[in-house]
Amino acid sequence: MFTLAGLVGLFAGLGAYFLNLLIHFFHHIFFEQAASYFSSSLTHKIFLISIPGIGGLMVGLISHFFGKEAKGHGVPSVIEAVANRGGFIRPRVSIVTSVTASTTIGSGGSAGKEGPIVQIGAAIGSTIGQLFGVSSERLKILVGTGAAAGLGAVFNAPITGVLFAIEVILADFSISAFSPIIFATVISTTVSHYLIGTSPAESTAVYYLESFYEYPIYIVMGLAGGVVAVYFTKILYWVEEFFDKLKNVPPYIKPVIGGLLTGVIALYFPYIYGFDDMAVHKSLELIPHSVLILAVLFVLKILATSFSLGSGGSGGLFTPSIFIGATFGAFFGSCANILFPGVTASPTAYALVGMGIIVAGTTHAPITALLLVFEITSDYQVILPLMLGTIIATVTARTIMRESIYTKSLALSGDYIFKGRNLTLLQSLPITQHIQKKYEYIPKEMPFTKILELMKKSDHSTFPVVNKDQQIIGVIALRDLRPYMFENDLYPLLIASDVMREEFLKVTPTQSLADVLRLFDLNDAEMIPVVSRRNSRKIVGVIFKDDLMRWYQKAPLFQKELG
Repeated sequence: MFTLAGLVGLFAGLGAYFLNLLIHFFHHIFFEQAASYFSSSLTHKIFLISIPGIGGLMVGLISHFFGKEAKGHGVPSVIEAVANRGGFIRPRVSIVTSVTASTTIGSGGSAGKEGPIVQIGAAIGSTIGQLFGVSSERLKILVGTGAAAGLGAVFNAPITGVLFAIEVILADFSISAFSPIIFATVISTTVSHYLIGTSPAESTAVYYLESFYEYPIYIVMGLAGGVVAVYFTKILYWVEEFFDKLKNVPPYIKPVIGGLLTGVIALYFPYIYGFDDMAVHKSLELIPHSVLILAVLFVLKILATSFSLGSGGSGGLFTPSIFIGATFGAFFGSCANILFPGVTASPTAYALVGMGIIVAGTTHAPITALLLVFEITSDYQVILPLMLGTIIATVTARTIMRESIYTKSLALSGDYIFKGRNLTLLQSLPITQHIQKKYEYIPKEMPFTKILELMKKSDHSTFPVVNKDQQIIGVIALRDLRPYMFENDLYPLLIASDVMREEFLKVTPTQSLADVLRLFDLNDAEMIPVVSRRNSRKIVGVIFKDDLMRWYQKAPLFQKELG
């Protein structure tokens, strides 16, 4: 796995480099070469409006004929591949996505590099895994490895790349997933440093905390940012739904319409162009001049991003979210300065926290958002307000809308993804085939010493306790014995009924796998007894979490059409 992860990291780093080259190439062709042929002011303006539309036509044609996975913001298709297809992604996706994303961004579409490079890296990881015939479980890890390596390389933020893959793509914090992901990300970021450079993705101001009285203000900012994040998500998918309903318009024409709408906005507000890596820094320079413009910019960035991606363009959402967060934070900080002069820091300080708030609110990934801003700023002073704002924004956004900006598209297609699992599919599968009919149990009169011997010999650490009628009356886990294990004098006096838990989880054979997995996640149980539907004391078997998770990781649940 380390050898394969090294290969994934190498090719993901090269993929980030070539993605940058392609973006600069298309930007040079459209905005420097072609635009120079229009001398009059009117024709030049018309051409500037049409550039994103021309890019949209190219993207629409490529996506329509060569790979539909390449359109949109990329990450949902990677999550879907992990949850539904065991990590299988077509090899051509990396090539097609490179071209469509670089065309969208290079022609001025409001999108970022991170979504495409996540998809490109994931496709590289999946392709290498398929070539070497790894298991489905390892293929998923290689997909996450590629996603992390690509994101770390293109953003110059390796820790963010690792956490994004763990928190968003795989939802797996095990060491078996962490190790290859970290190894690949180190290699990809090193390649990126050598080929692209080591400058951070954004140029930002230094953060400082003016007063401890600012913490309540950051809480309010987190609440407001969570609402803005939900607004962004809903607008994006409303625009996508609107274009999907245009049945009489060919699919490859829809990105043209979205591109033209983006071009109109960018003509008057060029900050919203996707190719300008310094857009955040430039927009914050407006703070002394016009607070209102900042409010207009974060609203227009939401609209432009929705037009660019919702119509079928290709690109990421991190960079737009950072821009929206920075302008929202600067606007909020400016208002705080007016209301509470003397106890609030400059609006640029709020802009930095705003970046993390909007990223966390849209992705529902507060750790990723926190580390992203920290790696961008390299300023530890921002950590406490950032931690506070991101978690408040995440909780607020989740309360209003269950899905993140990535899982929303999967939910609309009928798939509810939770912690890397397709709960919609699992809701239709019964637990009957996973019930262990032969299992170890503890009679309620069993002495404490015999229980300890059973624990030593068994492969499991949790057992049902039954009475003389073989009815379940409790559960004993290893952690239930710990309070008594150093009281040797009590050993002869204790029996199973003294140390068992009378309140315990149980399921019936008619319940679904989704129900059982949710119970395991919420209660950290190792085993759940299965009881009769008519008699809750009659035990018919048990389900072990390890057995169920091994089956889920290896089972080809279903294969969607890949053609």
